[in-house]
Amino acid sequence: MTTQPNTQEISIPSFKDPELRKLMKSIPAIDYRSDNVKFLQQEGALALDALAGEFAEKGIVKDKERLALVLVRLADVQVRDYAMGITNDENIQTLWSMWRWMVTRAPHHYTAPAATILAAISYEMGDGEMALQAIERAMEDDSKYPLARLLNRVFAAGWPPSSFASMRAELHPKVCALIFGEESESSPS
Repeated sequence: MTTQPNTQEISIPSFKDPELRKLMKSIPAIDYRSDNVKFLQQEGALALDALAGEFAEKGIVKDKERLALVLVRLADVQVRDYAMGITNDENIQTLWSMWRWMVTRAPHHYTAPAATILAAISYEMGDGEMALQAIERAMEDDSKYPLARLLNRVFAAGWPPSSFASMRAELHPKVCALIFGEESESSPS
C-alpha cells in the first residue's frame, strides 16, 4: 500500500509570478489545424519528463521556461493524459509533491489540468480529502473542465483507488503511441 501524504490545504493562495505568466503568454497554444500538432505534443511530453526529473532531483523546478511550457501544453488532452500516465508505484509520492507544487504556482486559467492530476494521484494514494480539495481547485479555475467533472463523479461513486493504476497501465501505452507514434509502456528515454 502506498504511503499517504500529509494533507495540507490546497486552497492556499497561488504564488504570483509575473515572469512565469509572461513566459507562458509567449508560448502559443496548439493549433489543431496545423501540421505540427504531434511535434508540439511531443515537446510538451518531453518537457514534462524533464520537469519531473528536475523535481525528483531538487524538490523544486527552477527552469521557469520549462515550467511555463508544461503548464501551457497541459491544455492538450494527450499531453495531460501522458502526464497522468507517468505515475507509478516508485514515483507516486514524488509526483504527488510535484503536482501539488505546480498547482500552487499555476496562474489562473492554467490550474485545472495540474489540479485534476493531483486529485487523481491523491485519490489513488487513499487521500480522499486532498483529492476533493484538488477537484475544488480545478473547478474554481474552470468550472466546466471535463476531467474535473468526471473525477468528481468517480470520487462520489466510490470507485476503488486501485482502479486508477489499472486504467493508467492500460491507457498510457496508447497515449504514448498517439504522441510518439510508438507502443511504449513508459516515457521515452
